[in-house]
Order: sequence, then structure tokens, then C-alpha cells
Amino acid sequence: MPSLPAEWYEDLGPGVRRLQPPGVGFDWFDVVLEQSGEAVSHRTLVDLGLSTEIIHAAIDPDHESMRLRHLGTSLLRLDLPARILVDTNQDYLLSIIRDGERLFTVRRHRIGIVEDACVGIVDRDSDSVSILSVMAELGDEFLDRLAPSLRHTANDLDAVEAGDSGSRAARVDRMAEVRRILLGLDRHLDPLQGAIQRSLLDATARNLNADLEPLRGLQDRANWLEHRVHGQLDRVRVLSDREHVLAMDDLSTSMYRLSWIATIFLPLTFVTGLLGINVGGIPFAKEQLGFWFVCGALLLIAGGTMAALFLVVRSGSRRKQPPTLPASEPRP
Repeated sequence: MPSLPAEWYEDLGPGVRRLQPPGVGFDWFDVVLEQSGEAVSHRTLVDLGLSTEIIHAAIDPDHESMRLRHLGTSLLRLDLPARILVDTNQDYLLSIIRDGERLFTVRRHRIGIVEDACVGIVDRDSDSVSILSVMAELGDEFLDRLAPSLRHTANDLDAVEAGDSGSRAARVDRMAEVRRILLGLDRHLDPLQGAIQRSLLDATARNLNADLEPLRGLQDRANWLEHRVHGQLDRVRVLSDREHVLAMDDLSTSMYRLSWIATIFLPLTFVTGLLGINVGGIPFAKEQLGFWFVCGALLLIAGGTMAALFLVVRSGSRRKQPPTLPASEPRP
């Protein structure tokens, strides 16, 4: 995370700064909740003129990514929980508040989005940067935080497709985890896309041509990321269907083997059950070699059954083969 030059900001208190990078001619307040504490941050934002509803929506840990307008103040909350991120164990929270000609960024941790956005603004080498342009830069830096998770899910799906994830149960669990991450990313992209669309409509209506290009670029990138997320979700569905087909094939093979065993032992079970009834007239009951006669008969029945099954399966396989067409004679 880059550190800002001292002339780019002014400390107003613990975790509260007024950002003044070159090109920014409006008030930009940056609040880091981790440093100042939520109670102090809430009081500071109230003193700066924000409503309680906006502040609560911006810092409440139970909220998700959202858009909100209240009494002329607009809020864009960008939230990425750690469970769908692979490069950090901290939640990403960035609330962007626009109140007239003032901009507020509220963060739960120093995740570097604001600092990187300031560097990007300065790299443009523009004398004047609007609030919409700064918001577009913040959104672009936020989208950068999605790339590691997308690469991680793509690598996981490659491993599943190549069969490098161990057993089938392990592959299914891995695909379920990938699907959970992708659905979380898709859900948290929606508010940003809605805010971009609304900002584009406002900029077009007010003829803010200088803001249209960065907003359209951000919209294209957000749409591309959404398309990539949906593409990986489709890939998860295809791989899940493949695992289901493989499981059904294994089940069919097991049932086929069980059918063979049942077919062989069914007549044997019938004969042994018939000879085991406790009535008179049982064949070979008084013969000294009667036991061996019965065993030999059972072996003959088993062998005959197996031979008959083999012939039936072989004839069925021959009937399924396509007819061989005669080779055409060469033309003179």
C-alpha cells in the first residue's frame, strides 16, 4: 500500500484526514474506522454535517454492498467479505459518500484503495478533477481487488477439470466452494454497476463530457468482470454435470456387476433351498456321495448360466454394431 506525500493530506484527528492530491479542488475527507473507532468516527461524520442514516449505512458491519440516497446525499457502499477473498483475511469495506461538493471515503481498514486512487489521479496530470472522476477512480481500484479471487477460482476449476483435486468428493467440495465465491462476487458487483449507470445518466444530462470517459471505462470493466464471473459459473455447472455423469456411470457399472452375480446365484439359491426343505423324498438324501452329486450339479448349473449370459451379451453387442458397408470399387 503506497504512503501519500505529506502535502497531499491534512490530519484532522485519529484516523481522519482531508485529502488534497494535485488536481482535487473540493473537500475530500477520508476516515479509517480501525484507527479512530466507530464511535469517534460517527461523531466526526456528524460534526461534518452527514445524516445519521447515511453514517449508519456506511459503517454498519452487518450491511452489504448497497446504494442509498437520503436528503440529497448519495452513498455507495462497496463491501467484500473476507470469505470470498483469497489475498487477505480482512473484510474490504469502502463507503463513498457524496454530499454536494464534498466527498467522503469511509474504510474499515487501510486496504490501499484510496491511496492507489490518489496516485492514479495525480498520474492523469490534470489541473482539475471532478468528484465523479474521483469516484470512478475509486471504483476502478476496488475492482482490482476482485482479480486475485477470480484467478484463484479459475485455477481451482482447471485443477478440477484436469482431475488433480483428489477424489470425486474432494472435487465436488472444491466446486461448491468456487461457486460460493463466484456468487458472492456477483452479488457485490451489482451495487457498483447500478451506481455507474446512475452516474452516467447524471453526467450525460448535465453535459459533463470530461466525466463520461472514465465512467464508461469503469462500466466496461465492471461488465467484463461480471461476464467473467458468469462464465466461470457456467463452467462450474458443466463440471458439476460431468461429475454427475461419472457418478451415474460408476453406479451403472456397479449395478451391472450386481446383476451378473444375482443372475448366477439365483438358480443356485433356488436349488439349495429346494433341497433343504424338511420333507420326505429328497433326492440323494440316503446316498453316501449325495453331497458331492449336489455340488457337481450346482457347478454345472453355474457354468451353464455363465455361458448362457456370455452368449447373450455377445450376441447383443454384435446386433448393436453398425453394418459394414462394402468398399466401393475403383472407377476405371
